[in-house]
Amino acid sequence: MIRTRTLAVFAALLVVGGLTAQVGAVPGVTAQQASPSEQAGNTGVAVHSLTAPESVAPNSTADVAATVTNNENTTVTESVAFRFDGAVVDRTLVTLEPNETTTVQFSADTTGVAPGDYRHGVFTSDDGQVAPVTVSESFTLESLDAPTTATAGDNITVDASVANPNDFNTTQTVEFRLGGQPLASESVTLDANESTDVTFTVDTTGVEPDTYTHSVFTRDDGAFAEITIESAVDVPEEPTENETEVPTEGETEEPPANETEEPPANETEEPPANETEEPPANETEEPTEGETEEPPADETEEPPADETEEPPADETEESTEDGTEETDESDETDETDNATEEAATTEG
Repeated sequence: MIRTRTLAVFAALLVVGGLTAQVGAVPGVTAQQASPSEQAGNTGVAVHSLTAPESVAPNSTADVAATVTNNENTTVTESVAFRFDGAVVDRTLVTLEPNETTTVQFSADTTGVAPGDYRHGVFTSDDGQVAPVTVSESFTLESLDAPTTATAGDNITVDASVANPNDFNTTQTVEFRLGGQPLASESVTLDANESTDVTFTVDTTGVEPDTYTHSVFTRDDGAFAEITIESAVDVPEEPTENETEVPTEGETEEPPANETEEPPANETEEPPANETEEPPANETEEPTEGETEEPPADETEEPPADETEEPPADETEESTEDGTEETDESDETDETDNATEEAATTEG
């Protein structure tokens, strides 16, 4: 049994998983510093780490663990002691082969220990590790404010009010869990009987759409609520006015090949038969001076079949009669010439 004092902050993290403290072998050495034996090159059995809660409730117990290693070249049996506020409260014997490592565990009982800050540690004959601990009442959770729905990928904000019921300043951890999994935590320091608001901003990216139980816990207190994570809806983005693409000078914008608009087969537009457009009479194009206008090949004007020009019948007959008379006169001339030739022959 621990005498009049106990661990400073043991039970604070018993509920939330514990905290590993690696500090020097003497009071005041920080977790980043090596103990004197480590600085000199460990010999014997070294203590590498100390794992324990930061706070613990009065009249309770807390688990403490440490890792020890045999740095000798021979097998050794070593007594490892757990001390609280300087006094040995538990011991265990370990036998280690050269370079062998093992974990030792102890239980700290705070029954009868007054609330307050203490130191505790694990020690061998050659080394040791020390950490602070507070024996205190747990912070209480006064209120919890959180949304009941959220969209996957959004941040959700959870507000909690916590209070310190102790008569002294102390530090404890407050955490937020979603579906049982811790997503955020904050170390909170409060003066005696002081309260404060703790805000958690949690990113829900990767959280599957569903209804979850979420919670905020102090060391020994807490509250539950439900929240529904909904699927994100993809909304197509529309370009803003200044993002509309305009082709630069010299670039003719053509629609994609599959976007050429053609009218359907049954929508080909043809003018009605009675709507054939002909130019008005006063709009017939006349050639300018020096330009002979020839009608297009298909526009050669031909007279209708019934308009073929033939000479009148009386003109044809006159020509025939005149031709006949000319023939008769020629025959008479020939006969006269023949008679003259015959007369000349007779005389001769």
